[in-house]
Amino acid sequence: MPPSAAFPTPSRPHGETDPGLHVAPCERVRKAFTLIELLVVISIVVLLIGILLPALASARTAAKVVIDLSNLRQVGTGLGLYVSDNEHAFPKHSSSKTGPWAGFVNRPRWPDYIFPYIQNTEAFLNPLLSQRELEDNFQKPFAHDTSIGYGGYGYNFQYLGNSRFSPVFHAKEGANVVMPSDTVVVGDTAGARNGNPAVNPGDGAKAVYVLDPPLSSARRAHPDGRAYYPGGSVEESNGNADTYLWRSFPAERLGTDPAFSFADGHASSVPMATIDDHDGDGLKDNGYWNGHGDALRF
Repeated sequence: MPPSAAFPTPSRPHGETDPGLHVAPCERVRKAFTLIELLVVISIVVLLIGILLPALASARTAAKVVIDLSNLRQVGTGLGLYVSDNEHAFPKHSSSKTGPWAGFVNRPRWPDYIFPYIQNTEAFLNPLLSQRELEDNFQKPFAHDTSIGYGGYGYNFQYLGNSRFSPVFHAKEGANVVMPSDTVVVGDTAGARNGNPAVNPGDGAKAVYVLDPPLSSARRAHPDGRAYYPGGSVEESNGNADTYLWRSFPAERLGTDPAFSFADGHASSVPMATIDDHDGDGLKDNGYWNGHGDALRF
């Protein structure tokens, strides 16, 4: 007898399933975050943000410092090429207000003179400039293209190329600059207060493309010995560094040491206390500025 005949399959009404094969669907229970769990998650996120933000800010500052030094190396290279092409003479800091450029607001200055040797306008704009400095007109327009600005870098014009005297003073490599590795040529500048202690350095674009030595400009190695600044003083001799009434001094931006390019082509960050005190005796001197690496020379 066939098995199907011995064990016949019982008939069921249409649509009814075998109760022995019925499987109940799994119940899905949704459990929401409790308030405490949600607060814990939020606290962890806030903690992570608090840890990461300072690190990101520090990384941004470090990147800007690297760009700053790279710019100064490029500018230093351009200056070296200019000097080689101009009978070992350094450029003047600015064209005169009289003569061919009389009446021109955007007359050529030292960045314009060395631009042909670099061809990179970004190298002349300091990446560490603050929003306040940008708003205070730290950028000067290039003479060849007034739609592009440079700023935040100052030239050691008192010792290298001062056009405020007649005849214009051009330092000569080997004569006026005998210690190139110890001679500042360009660096981060804060600009000057123009004798007014109530204003920020560089307000109104005052002296934002030059750097001054720490001691009186009358005490520098200039042929006629005269001073440009009123009273003959850039800064009170060995006085309080916070005064800076007349001096266009090196800038310490974002908590970093000011950076400089030197006459031998290298660039580095140097603390203010060092760049203004060549012999390290605790008193200001012009040793890193006068071209001779001599703290006793003015």
